[in-house]
Parts: sequence; structure tokens; C-alpha cells
Amino acid sequence: RALGLWQFIPSTGYKFGLKRDVWIDERMDAEKSTDAAIAYLKQLHEIFGDWYTVLASYNCGEGRVLKVISRQHMNYLDNFWDLYRQLPFETARYVPRFIATLHIIKDPARYGIELGNDLEEPIPYETVTVKKSMKLKDIAQNLGIPESTIDAINTELRYKITPSGEYDLKIPMGTGAKFALVEGKIPQAEKPGPA
Repeated sequence: RALGLWQFIPSTGYKFGLKRDVWIDERMDAEKSTDAAIAYLKQLHEIFGDWYTVLASYNCGEGRVLKVISRQHMNYLDNFWDLYRQLPFETARYVPRFIATLHIIKDPARYGIELGNDLEEPIPYETVTVKKSMKLKDIAQNLGIPESTIDAINTELRYKITPSGEYDLKIPMGTGAKFALVEGKIPQAEKPGPA
């Protein structure tokens, strides 16, 4: 049930302000979910004080890590490496792999890896408030832009349809005036059915 760049489960996403309903799932929005992940990681650091233990608790849940810590018989050592053998196998592997990934990113040539420089630039966007349901496909067509462009900046829309109420839609920078002219021509979309 974990989704998005930061793999939030619904309850943790909700706890950190990510909305989810029939229309949207903000766990899929890179900016909003990154802000939520930063808040969550900071909170975990306040609990554990050790970034490796924070990574472990992000992976398997702070409750699980706290339970392992409480079972310690050595003055409650709570450094990740003290807990390593008692954590779930997936988590015990997750943290060293995370560390290895950081080393590779820092000096890829040392490890015989070519990462390339072909990083995609984010699509600059502006926001317009819409008050009816519209398919992103229809919006893109009326704006004369590729559907993939508008999809890429509105990833939180579960069915690629704007909600029926007021919604702040992201559109490519510089298309706001054109959108104002064509908005009335865009057909209303039907509410998505149960998933």
C-alpha cells in the first residue's frame, strides 16, 4: 500500500499532510511528498538521534525499531549497528544499501559506473484554479501541448481528471492566458468509478 517517490503508506501520508481521496493522492506528488518525507525524517531523528536508525525506522516503522530497542539488554543500545541483527532482513539490508548508493553517487567512476549527465529538468509550471472536472488529455489538447507534459506535473491526480470542486491545476509556464481562453471549451469529465 506504499506509493510514490517516498513510499508512504496512507496513514503516514495523512499524518504528514498528504491528502488522499477519490480524485487525488498527494503521495504521488513529488514536491508535496518530499516535504512530508523531510518532516517525517526530522521527527524520526528527534526520536532516535542516529540517521542510520532513522533510515531503518523509515523502512520498517518506528514502532518496530522501538520494540527492538526495548528488548535490548545492553543499556538499551539503539545505534543501527547495535540493532542490525534483530531487525527484519529487508531493513538490515536496506540501510547498508542506502549507504552504498550514497558512496556510488558521490564518486561513480571509482566504482566503474557512468551515471551520465542527462538529468531531466523539471517542467516549469504555473497554477490555475479550476472548478469543474476535466480530463488532462482534453486540457492538453486544447492547450496544444503533449499530454505527457501535463501528466508529469499533475501526478497526484489518480485518474488524470481534475476534481469536481475547486482545484489548483498545474499547467506549463506561459500557458495561463491561453488556458483562460479555452477553459470553457473543455468538456466536463465524469467522476471516476470505484477503483
